[in-house]
Amino acid sequence: MLTNVRYNSATRRNGRLTNLMTGNLLEDHTTESGREKLLAAAIRLFAAKGYAGTSVREILRAAGVTAPVLYYHFASKEGLFLAIAQQGRAKLEAARAEALRPGGSARMRILRLARAHLAVRREYADLAWVVEQILSGPPEAAPSCDFRGMVRESVGRFEALAQEGAASGELRPCAPRHVALAVMGALEVAFRAPLYDDRDGASPDGVLESVLAIVLEGLAATPHDAPQPAPIA
Repeated sequence: MLTNVRYNSATRRNGRLTNLMTGNLLEDHTTESGREKLLAAAIRLFAAKGYAGTSVREILRAAGVTAPVLYYHFASKEGLFLAIAQQGRAKLEAARAEALRPGGSARMRILRLARAHLAVRREYADLAWVVEQILSGPPEAAPSCDFRGMVRESVGRFEALAQEGAASGELRPCAPRHVALAVMGALEVAFRAPLYDDRDGASPDGVLESVLAIVLEGLAATPHDAPQPAPIA
């Protein structure tokens, strides 16, 4: 039988939560299992009902665990959400590192980075939807996470690649920030491809490749973009 105690009265014993006063096990499964159940249940509920609209009680019921397990691992609903967000961020950072490996033209690296962004966003589609809901909702109901800073960081990565390409002469003179915003726009359209294009065979990956091909082809430097020699006096 589960003992009703607060988190600060619990500790681990052989990988399980126990009541410090009685020594009784609080859960009949490992705490790591409980942690994963909470993460999975929470993101489903956040996506369905919104972050603010989801209660701790609902998360516990869906995960099949008791409150001490949540408090042990995450301390609060906000801590649980931030753990989910950190998972997505870590996956994106790893994908970025792979996409930005040395080698290849600026256009190819922009394309690799865009593919990596889309792949992670599709894998964490529920999280992406929850973040959009949070950003469009009242600030006081939002968890303490700098989502706008994360988006600006992504824009900055594409901006740096565009600046690099323009400096090398691979890309025509351009505003690197505008190039980055164009790529981010292509990612948004690709992520929502089924909404814009319901034809058979239309996929997020295919839409991204097609739209970026237009963007990057338009950025390609031509002989007319090369510096012209000064006229002879």
